[in-house]
Amino acid sequence: MFEQEIEMEKKEGSSFGPILIILVLVGLFVGSLGVVIFQSKRTLKPEEASAAIDNNLKASAPVTVSFNTGVVSREKTSNPQYKLLENAGILKIRKAKGFADQVDLTPAGKELVASLPNVETVQNKDHTTVYVLPLASRKLVSVDKVTKLSPQKFQVQYRWKWETTKAGDMFEIDGKLVQSLPGYARSVLIDQHGANYYHGAPMASSIQLAKSEGAWDPVSAR
Repeated sequence: MFEQEIEMEKKEGSSFGPILIILVLVGLFVGSLGVVIFQSKRTLKPEEASAAIDNNLKASAPVTVSFNTGVVSREKTSNPQYKLLENAGILKIRKAKGFADQVDLTPAGKELVASLPNVETVQNKDHTTVYVLPLASRKLVSVDKVTKLSPQKFQVQYRWKWETTKAGDMFEIDGKLVQSLPGYARSVLIDQHGANYYHGAPMASSIQLAKSEGAWDPVSAR
């Protein structure tokens, strides 16, 4: 009798092993299924998209314009931003010795520079000073559509507009200061010195966002 009981216990033990393996496999399957369901239900909330896009727009460099003060070669002062800023009362330009001009900030120019954020100045070895003035930066207007591409990636369509500084308003293409210049000078301002339609309608764009380390980061944008 004792031997029969031992044999039965061995049979029960040997049958419990496969059952345990089956239970483990079922648990893994259910867990994996739960992960799949969780990922399939993951969404990018509009406020999350707005925050990610806003951070991305703020990280992009603002549009700027630069000019020199001091005794500046006429090759530089012939660039149209000098004439525009002179017409705006920001710069005073007069002839200097040789092929150069004396360029100075007017009182209004000094006041403008002091009022602008993040103005860069560089002192050159030739005793001229380079000023880099911010003109405009991009600002989010709205998030219009969020499309799921994969559990980790979303395509977001949005609109943005330019937010100008006082200097940027001077470089508005439709503005009087830009329009008062010859056509060639206007084209150079647009191509090289920051003139733009800053006060036009918001522009549409899109960006792909992916979840990375708990935050939504841009994958690619246009």
